[in-house]
Amino acid sequence: MVSVQYYIILNEHAGSGRAGIIWPEIKEHLDAAQVTYEVATSEYANHAILLSEQFAKRLPDDEQQNWVVLAVGGDGTLHETINGLTQQPRQHPIPVAYLPVGSGNDFARGVGMARSWEPALKQILQCTHTTNYDLGTYNETIKQERGVFTNNLGIGFDASIIAQANQSKAKVWLNKHHLGSLSYLASALNVYYNQSGFTLTVHVGNQRDIFPNAFLVTTTNHPYFGGGVGIAPDATLTDHQLHLVVIEKPNFFKLIWLALRLVFKRHLTSKAVHYYTAPNVHLTVPAIEYGQLDGEEMGGRFFDIYVGLTQYPFWIDVTI
Repeated sequence: MVSVQYYIILNEHAGSGRAGIIWPEIKEHLDAAQVTYEVATSEYANHAILLSEQFAKRLPDDEQQNWVVLAVGGDGTLHETINGLTQQPRQHPIPVAYLPVGSGNDFARGVGMARSWEPALKQILQCTHTTNYDLGTYNETIKQERGVFTNNLGIGFDASIIAQANQSKAKVWLNKHHLGSLSYLASALNVYYNQSGFTLTVHVGNQRDIFPNAFLVTTTNHPYFGGGVGIAPDATLTDHQLHLVVIEKPNFFKLIWLALRLVFKRHLTSKAVHYYTAPNVHLTVPAIEYGQLDGEEMGGRFFDIYVGLTQYPFWIDVTI
């Protein structure tokens, strides 16, 4: 690639509206850098999927094309953008970049990006080559849904917290004061009391494990979920492995103890925590539970879901 052009997918609602507030400053930086770009604004849920898919359809599948799709928003915006770009198979995938201006920004943490938008923008604009990072893939056979995720796929506790936090009026206020992760903590206790254990079957290779009292089930692509919680400390975006963490429902005191161990990244040695690494996993849940993908709600449902890996080119240089 010689001179890069950017197709920007802007989600002004990300970070409870913070992205829209700082967009004029971002635009000033782009203009000062004499960057060629086109802006499309995501106006409703899943709009970024449509925008990125339409862009991919109109761009020739050519090795010499010099466009990068830049998602400006949170993890949900990046999730939608990549899902749109991967709808149609291309011999030459369009590179994607990400400016983290949402509330959680876990992908930025996982990849090692700057989490302030100015240095993060520099890591994009001064990039000279693509880097392939792992993406999770999922195929949910009951509702026949498939796609990709950058961060994690969760069933149970974390997904219930997201569902409740997203409906919370407090989340807007906390995001405006850069305390977005507290909205998840505020929802956690309420969810704990209302979330029952459920039956989970895990298939990994030739191994099959059944957990009658599963509580939190997270398949992750890098260490973080929930706005910076290090659920899988050893995971990386280049290890070509999924990291599955299953936690059985603890009593309240054990929950506090687990939370403390989580803070110090010692939770994986607990007897209530089960940890798998594999390129493919198959999960079944024969009860209606909440699910989440990259912090986006999947709703309450039964699950029969195959999770795997693929790679995708990113236009970000984290060494800058």
